[in-house]
Amino acid sequence: MQLSNLLKTILIIAISSSFLAGCGTSSSGGSTSAPSAETPKTEPPFARVEPETYQTEIVVTTAGVVERFLAVRDGKKWRIDTGYGGARPVTSLGTDKSYVLSNASKIFSDYDPGHGFDDRSGMIEEITRGMLNKAERAVYEKLGSEVGVTKYKMWGEAGKNLETIFSFDEKAGLPVKMEVFKNGQGASPVDVTVELKDFKSDVDQTLFVIPKDFKKVPLEDMKKVLIAAP
Repeated sequence: MQLSNLLKTILIIAISSSFLAGCGTSSSGGSTSAPSAETPKTEPPFARVEPETYQTEIVVTTAGVVERFLAVRDGKKWRIDTGYGGARPVTSLGTDKSYVLSNASKIFSDYDPGHGFDDRSGMIEEITRGMLNKAERAVYEKLGSEVGVTKYKMWGEAGKNLETIFSFDEKAGLPVKMEVFKNGQGASPVDVTVELKDFKSDVDQTLFVIPKDFKKVPLEDMKKVLIAAP
């Protein structure tokens, strides 16, 4: 299942629950300094939590398949677009309420997220494959720094034979790239790459506004559109 389909499924479950309640029912990439001699850590030595205010495109590449997302947050307000830049993007929006927008159909619905569905934080963790809003207990080793970006290697995560290279942007205060290698050693082809593109610490406030030409539809109608979408 592709990530976009996974997120679509999460949204369908969320709005379905709300409706029922309402009814009463490669290599590591680029040159890197030699590994440091410091003792490897078992807790993340760098922040992996999304900032309070930011805007970025998230690009996920898995086995040559590229998926793009838009993530925007300003405190409690947030927006996540799946299929960003494609023909049928779907927007999840949190402002005064929680909304789902089908941009191709120009329709939207609001729903109650209070059914064990952690909207923004959970979706960001899912999209970034745990690069943000998650911190595994594993071995972390600092590899070196170049032009404000420090690379760390992570391995030894319980039950997983993987090696992960994080590129931590000192100015942004978070990792901006993650490369996951199967079988460790960083010599095998990259299995998953997650990158933050065009990262900004300020946001376009118009992205939190539902376009005036969008029509509000019942949750069940939105669910049918999401299920039918390719």
